[in-house]
Amino acid sequence: MAKSWATFGVDLHLDRSGPGLRRSLTESLREAVRGGRLAPGTRLPSSRSLAADLGVARNTVAEVYADLIAEGWLAARQGSGTRVADRTPATSAHRPAPHPREPGRPAYDLVPGTPELASFPRAQWLRAARRALSAAPDQALGYGDPRGRVELRTALAGYLSRARGVHADPDRIVVCAGFLGGLGVLAELLRRRAQNAVAVESYGLPHHRRLLRRAGCDTPPLPFDDRGT
Repeated sequence: MAKSWATFGVDLHLDRSGPGLRRSLTESLREAVRGGRLAPGTRLPSSRSLAADLGVARNTVAEVYADLIAEGWLAARQGSGTRVADRTPATSAHRPAPHPREPGRPAYDLVPGTPELASFPRAQWLRAARRALSAAPDQALGYGDPRGRVELRTALAGYLSRARGVHADPDRIVVCAGFLGGLGVLAELLRRRAQNAVAVESYGLPHHRRLLRRAGCDTPPLPFDDRGT
């Protein structure tokens, strides 16, 4: 271990060019932990102290610490500062051993509409959530537009224009909490417009048909062949 963080900082080989600095510091500290240069339980200096030693902005160090805490490389406790976590975090390359499978439970879940849950990017999700919450104004935490936040609807409109060639107006986009929620809104809209029949794929999921029927819609099945529906 280096005698001072200033000396240690020289060994981090930081890329100090613009926005690459934060990423470079994150990767360097992560590698120092992974390689054992920073042992579990090692207390890191405060963000102010390390920033002064490295000659970088304090906010940069604070954000790097927060990212590594979210990933599980570091741990922070009130009164004890930031330390190297006691165990190696799970990453895409180093996942924890799976829990023993319950008797009779299939090894692979091939139910339609169910993703591979073990592959959920937890660390990336935590980092994104932290960035969003840090930048969000207070009013963003309250009740918002029932159609969804305007920033999201604007981003979706831009995506639809670029990827699908659809000219969508953000004011005419409604963000729903999942497919079933959106289908429920659509079913109610169709009922109000006296559109009482909704054709569905004959091999579709039964609870989709049940939801439409509860809204008063008939669900005539569409047959399919080797070319599809």
